[in-house]
Parts: sequence; structure tokens; C-alpha cells
Amino acid sequence: MRIAGNAPVNPEAEAFFLSRQAHDEVGTCFRESLRKLGEYEVLGDIRSFGAPYAVTAQVVFGGASDLSFVYYRLNARDRDIAFRTGGETTPIGPDWVRLELFRAHWPQVDLKHWSLRAYDFARTGK
Repeated sequence: MRIAGNAPVNPEAEAFFLSRQAHDEVGTCFRESLRKLGEYEVLGDIRSFGAPYAVTAQVVFGGASDLSFVYYRLNARDRDIAFRTGGETTPIGPDWVRLELFRAHWPQVDLKHWSLRAYDFARTGK
């Protein structure tokens, strides 16, 4: 449920997260990855295990769902890197990458890096 601001320019992303739930641990990891960013808000019905998602400049640029998935909207170059390092396509759209946390025998995903790249893409379009 949207709690503040104008509707995002990518309502399909907001609809995706509003239709999902997230385990507290994956939601916490996602929210912590955003801490050093500038202006943004985290939306979603977090108290009822709703999937949190982040918006800046009216663009949904990231979110979390299920037990271990974090999603970021990335530019083409960053998507290529994310896919080569374990990222997956998503039903949200072609700009989005799904990263899986807590994967056995895989390096930990650098969520701070990906959140910054997604935030920059949302703010600049580059």
C-alpha cells in the first residue's frame, strides 16, 4: 500500500512488490543496503511482512521479497555485470535483476554496491 508521495513512473514495479511478501531477514538486509543513499523512501506494508521497495525521484529502484530475493533496476552495463555474477531476470521488466541472498557456497552479494548503482540509475537515467 502506497503511503506517501506521487505514483511512480514505473507502476509495474510497485505492483510487483505490493503483491509479494518478504521474510524479515531479507527485508532488513535490503533496507540496510540503502542507508548511505541520499533522498529515497521505503514503502510497502512491512509490519505485515509485505515486500519493502525503495523509491527515489518517483522511480521504484529496488525491493525485496520471499525468503532471499533482492531486486534492483539497473542500467545495461550494470545488468550485464549482475547477470555474469549470478543475477537473474525477473518478471518485473527488462531493466530489473534478481539477486539471491543466503546461497550456499556462493560469495555474499554486495547489496550496498547494487543499491547505489540502482539509485544512481533512477536519479540520472544513466
